[in-house]
Amino acid sequence: FRAGDIIVTPLGLPVTVVGVKRSEAEGGVGSMWAKFQGGYLSPLRPKNAIEFEEQGYRRAHEGLHILRNKELFETKRQELLDAANPNAQKEKKPKKEKKGGGKKKKK
Repeated sequence: FRAGDIIVTPLGLPVTVVGVKRSEAEGGVGSMWAKFQGGYLSPLRPKNAIEFEEQGYRRAHEGLHILRNKELFETKRQELLDAANPNAQKEKKPKKEKKGGGKKKKK
C-alpha cells in the first residue's frame, strides 16, 4: 500500500493510508498509519504485505479512489474560484411564494 491509498480493513471499514512512522524502540521498524472516516489516526497492526493479506486487509476498488479524487478536485477548484473573485455573491435560495389569501375574514 502507498500513502493516499484507500484500504478496507478486515471489519469492512475504509481507511486512508497516511504513511509510515518509524519507531526507534522497535529497532527502526515502522508501522503504517491510517486515517479513519471520522478523522481518527491510528497505526495498523500488520508489519508487512504478507501479514496484511493474511489478516484480511485489501485495497479498495479503484472507483472509490476516483470518486475521492473528484471530490477533492471540485473542492479545490471552488476554493480557487472563490479566492479569484471574492466579491461574487453566493446564490441564494428563492423564497417560496405564498398562495391564497392567508387569514380569512369572519362575517
